[in-house]
Amino acid sequence: MLSPSLYAQLPILEGMVYSNDGGVIPGAHVSLNDSLFTVSSAEGKYSFTQLQPGAYRLRASFIGFNEVQKSITIQKSQKLKIDLTLEELITELTEVTVTGKSEASELKESVAAVALLEAKLLYSQSNNTSDVIKQISGVNVRQTGGFGSDAEVYINGMSGKQVKFFLDGIPLSYFGSGMGLNVLPVNLMKQIEVYKGVVPVNLGADALGGAINIVPRKEYRNYLDVAYSYGSFNSHKLNLNGQLVQPDKGLLVGINSFYNHSDNNYTVDIEIPNEFGNPQPATVERFHDKYSNHLINLYAGVVDKNWTDRLILSLRLSGLDDDVQHNAVMSQPYGEAVYSEATTGFSVEYEKEEILPKTGLKWYGGMNFTKGEFTDTTLNAYTWDGEIYRRRTDGGEISTSRNLLELNSKNAVSRFNIVSDPWNNGKVIFNVFSSWFRRTGEDPIAAEFYGQDFYQNPTVLIKNATGLAYEHTFLNGISSYTALKHFAYQADGYAIQNLEFVPNKQRVSNIGYSQSFRANLLSNFIAKASYEYATRLPDEFELFGDFTLVRPNPFLKPEQSHNANLGLLYTQGKIKLDINGFYRHTDNIIWLRTSQFFAQYQNLLEASVKGFDVDLSFQAFPFLSAKANLTFQDIRNRSPKSVTGSIDDKYFNARLPNIPYLFGNAEVKFSEDNFLGTKSKFSAWWSGAYVNEFYLFWAVDGNRDLKNVIPNQFIQNAGISYIWPDNRLSITLESTNIFDTKAYDNFSVQRPGRAFYLTLRTFIN
Repeated sequence: MLSPSLYAQLPILEGMVYSNDGGVIPGAHVSLNDSLFTVSSAEGKYSFTQLQPGAYRLRASFIGFNEVQKSITIQKSQKLKIDLTLEELITELTEVTVTGKSEASELKESVAAVALLEAKLLYSQSNNTSDVIKQISGVNVRQTGGFGSDAEVYINGMSGKQVKFFLDGIPLSYFGSGMGLNVLPVNLMKQIEVYKGVVPVNLGADALGGAINIVPRKEYRNYLDVAYSYGSFNSHKLNLNGQLVQPDKGLLVGINSFYNHSDNNYTVDIEIPNEFGNPQPATVERFHDKYSNHLINLYAGVVDKNWTDRLILSLRLSGLDDDVQHNAVMSQPYGEAVYSEATTGFSVEYEKEEILPKTGLKWYGGMNFTKGEFTDTTLNAYTWDGEIYRRRTDGGEISTSRNLLELNSKNAVSRFNIVSDPWNNGKVIFNVFSSWFRRTGEDPIAAEFYGQDFYQNPTVLIKNATGLAYEHTFLNGISSYTALKHFAYQADGYAIQNLEFVPNKQRVSNIGYSQSFRANLLSNFIAKASYEYATRLPDEFELFGDFTLVRPNPFLKPEQSHNANLGLLYTQGKIKLDINGFYRHTDNIIWLRTSQFFAQYQNLLEASVKGFDVDLSFQAFPFLSAKANLTFQDIRNRSPKSVTGSIDDKYFNARLPNIPYLFGNAEVKFSEDNFLGTKSKFSAWWSGAYVNEFYLFWAVDGNRDLKNVIPNQFIQNAGISYIWPDNRLSITLESTNIFDTKAYDNFSVQRPGRAFYLTLRTFIN
């Protein structure tokens, strides 16, 4: 569409390059009269400046798409906006020579040790983010149960909160529990970036050696995308995303939304006391594990103005309802304990690619208000079959006081990012991320037990992360990335010890730094090396607990780690091979120490990690691909006996328990874009995930033949998908854990068995 407007300088031509399914195309070649050339940006934007008035032929092309041409006339002092749509090339080619690089390839071949997944390929499937990222080499995801349960991600030996999750550069935890990685739909995303080594300063948080950044969809066109999935365990997933734009005015409004629910009533193998009180093996359905979460995000703004490239105002409503089925080690069932949460938030995003010459600015600011309610008041005690076997005289299912707790939290964040290209081969990145958290509570039942309401005392956490980086590309094909970071926080919290209120305040300031290199060894080889001294500050959940299963510990110290990575990327025709070696030495490790009745985060260990991961992909034919990866991580305790509490050093250099050390994934996929000549797409795939057996507790304790072992696991999934032309309608049938293999993750908690899901999706441009 043409949108002329007065412009004080010479004529300007700009616009977006789209694919016919509505996505932007980065890296497209755009030309005027075959004499002026440019390439579309990562956001799909192109521009020509200081043009002379006259007639032009505008042309755009990209590998795998039909070329598009338009004849245009540019007037004096005119600014034109012309969006270009490329139709996907249907003709099957016997041989294709690719001269350009996709956005995924460019990021993969950058200085960063990073893997990238394009989410568009997964829109028609019933996936959550945690289902997808576990397919990446070096990444393992462990959950504490079924849908909605806590997910712990391992990246090259780093785990739990050592790995940070971001939504477009903003820590995902800021958005509330209803927006967790374990429940976030893939349909909201453009791509997923997994950083295995140095975390770039633009993410602006205290990751210890790994990060996952979710890049949201930012199409600048009208569309409606609706998907619904129904499956086993009464699981429902509904996604609705849409947008209206006025290109001539640069206005847009849109909605991102989803609703998920599952009864999680899959069968588990447990023990139930008989009439004599003796435990007897049994297989029963989980009876108190329903989970629901939702999001409604409304946004409006302007794009492609002289004073802004993007200004978006957003209003979010999100929340969850969660039945608590058991304790952390799945030894005690609960029948009535529940937690719910509701969050209202708003935010402002501002972007200007050139606010000053060769200098771009991005700013994000937001505020959230969250209300959480935890109920644990029953005196009933349940067995795993859902029966009440006795009545207690006091205490709840989880807490000794019983709880009717209401928590009110406020959370504010600000991210300020500047990128400057002072000369051709150099780039400076400056990033400041600040957050503020305050929580108070009220619990009349607990107050009666303790004699006062401890929860009314506020907990406050203020954090700041500042980063400065310089990236330089040398003439010999070597690139360098140097970064300096500063982390600080102020925490004001408390613990309840022996029924006493114990307040604590602390301030911490730490420095981090990193250096990365990338070298083009040969035409097919890229080598990468990096080192980072990283710091991770404890978050509000670790410091202040959740007052349900996790007790507060306001005395935690930050974690520090020395991290080194060495990688080699080989690309030759149909084959891609990615090999990475890593080393970590971490002090003051914060881990979740569990017992039968509660859990608490503590500083316990110093540990070292050595390992490697290998990722191989093979495009056998245009319609058939295969990929596989393998990870080995050897995590050893390096703490003296004074820390481990042992009378000797038997735990020194012992492998840490309850952590997988050998695992891998594989996938074979058939995909035909012109199925039976109908211009429809048909896909069929198989995937498998293997985890080698590992000990639940320390291997050096007791008789190894009698120890608790998490057994070998090989979980297989399969699916088929049919997509009508132009993505107007798709239908997908999937089965997870198709052979009903017993699956275990955290603390030997049993995961769901075989399940089936049917997904319907429509996309309207």
